[in-house]
Amino acid sequence: MTAKTSKDQRLLTFIEKNHDGIIIVDKSGLVLFVNFAAARLFNRKKKELCGKPFAFPLPGDKAVEISIPGINQEFSIAQMQQMPIEWQGGQAFALFIHDISELKKTEMLKSAMDERRRIDRIKNEFISNVSHELRTPLTSVREGISQILEGFLGKTTQRQKEFLSMCLEDIDRLSRIIDGLLDISRIESGKIILKKETLDIVDLARSAVSSLSVKIKNKGLELIEDYPKEKTEIYVDKDRIIEVFINLLGNAIKFTEKGHIGISIKNKAKLVECCVTDTGRGIAKKDLPRVFSRFQQFGRVFGPGEKGTGLGLSIVKSIIELHKGQIRVESKLNKGSKFSFTLFKYTSRELFKQYIVDGLREAVHNDEPLSIFVFYIEDFARIKKEFDNKKIAMLMNKFYEIIGGHLRRQADLAVKDDRAILLVLPVTKNEYIESIQMRLTQALEEYLSKEGLDKKIRIGAKTAGFPRDGSSAEGLFDKIKDAVS
Repeated sequence: MTAKTSKDQRLLTFIEKNHDGIIIVDKSGLVLFVNFAAARLFNRKKKELCGKPFAFPLPGDKAVEISIPGINQEFSIAQMQQMPIEWQGGQAFALFIHDISELKKTEMLKSAMDERRRIDRIKNEFISNVSHELRTPLTSVREGISQILEGFLGKTTQRQKEFLSMCLEDIDRLSRIIDGLLDISRIESGKIILKKETLDIVDLARSAVSSLSVKIKNKGLELIEDYPKEKTEIYVDKDRIIEVFINLLGNAIKFTEKGHIGISIKNKAKLVECCVTDTGRGIAKKDLPRVFSRFQQFGRVFGPGEKGTGLGLSIVKSIIELHKGQIRVESKLNKGSKFSFTLFKYTSRELFKQYIVDGLREAVHNDEPLSIFVFYIEDFARIKKEFDNKKIAMLMNKFYEIIGGHLRRQADLAVKDDRAILLVLPVTKNEYIESIQMRLTQALEEYLSKEGLDKKIRIGAKTAGFPRDGSSAEGLFDKIKDAVS
């Protein structure tokens, strides 16, 4: 075998085994050779391409992109480069064709996502700006109409009062639309930070019912309440969950002319289920998939009476999902509706971690420090043998009361279980951690001494601080996990 033949064979092997498409053309653009990768890329057999003019102009010195027709009118995007070579004793060009279809799809998807985010940002800014600009004149108009209606600017006829009252109703409705748009805008832009705390959800339900009891009574509807007898604590944003109850109850009242409104809470193993039912107009089966979409109103009747904005249920769904919960609807036309939502119940350890996660999120968002403490009973296994559960629970309640008495701000959070108390102090500089720990430990030990328990029970403490000990919830939790494991 001559050296030249060996060189040609090596070149042919390189071309055949290459994963990219390679096509050899002569100076006029006639195809001399096609490797398997190129034939597959062009969706043709090798013999169908060889001996025919190449379908694209030669690229010259620069790399170019080409669109290659495929099956079902789809196109592949490839990058093509040209290199002069010697082929079978003559001058030719090797065209290297690299399929970049997936890369292009990724780039297009990223570009589309960036554009979507840009449009959403503009939309949210527009909604926010317009809403704020509308608030001031609306407030002035409402105040002016109210003063005329009350007779402060002279007497008004009954007919005038009726029209002025209609104007007030429309102003209030517009205000609700603005509030709804602002809520939707804040939720979509991630600007809503939930202010969670451990609360009895039955108290929240009763608060919502109380605010709407006059409306229920005026409509002549029966109210049916079904709550668990035991305390049903859950970690939620108080105002937002009350808003959910008020929205669901308000809709039930609005679309129910006779019968009853029901609200129930079921305390299950790992979650709490809340239901609002009615005997009203119901929702057609075809409309159920769009119930939680914006600006959807299925039970509206034209004429006088209360009108909705079509934003309430969309906001309700967003609030429940922000709490990692789920909401669903069951309804039949003219037979009433049932809206149910579930919220996850945290174990004490899960709750400890969630407090840290939420506290850290707000600290990072506001660029502020965060201090975390855990006070716990040491050698807890021995203590459980020496004291009954009732005595230990009494001690923990007293510890919780002592620590709570040292909290000076509403934002300070404390939560307890059977052996430990977690304390989260926002906007507390990390250099104060040791002194706060000493002060609270001393207060707990003084109580134990007073009760004659200081020789039997010892108080331990673990601390963590942002940014001192890390910037992740996992990192901070690792600093205290020995005390809560």
